[in-house]
Amino acid sequence: MKKEVLKALALKAKNRMIHKKETGNGLHVVDSDIDVKVISDNDDLFYSKVRDLLMGDADIINPMKYLMDESLMLRLDARGREKYLLDTIEKYHRFRKRLESEQVIG
Repeated sequence: MKKEVLKALALKAKNRMIHKKETGNGLHVVDSDIDVKVISDNDDLFYSKVRDLLMGDADIINPMKYLMDESLMLRLDARGREKYLLDTIEKYHRFRKRLESEQVIG
């Protein structure tokens, strides 16, 4: 059940991102009433979580849940949760590439 809900949220968010509009100054706008929290690239806690996840011996069943802040998720509405999920996935990929380039992981 939870897996299907997560997939549905991700699909809806992906569709919104595909159909976003570009403004004249290069900014992308989906809706003007959406508040978006930007996740910084220099987040040391997130970096250490990704490193531990990739280098750890333990198998984590739901790695995105491990990387996401559950208390923040509970406070967000459906759109906010979708955006936060996609941002977390994107941030995970950036940090994974960074770790690979630093040759920390293989």
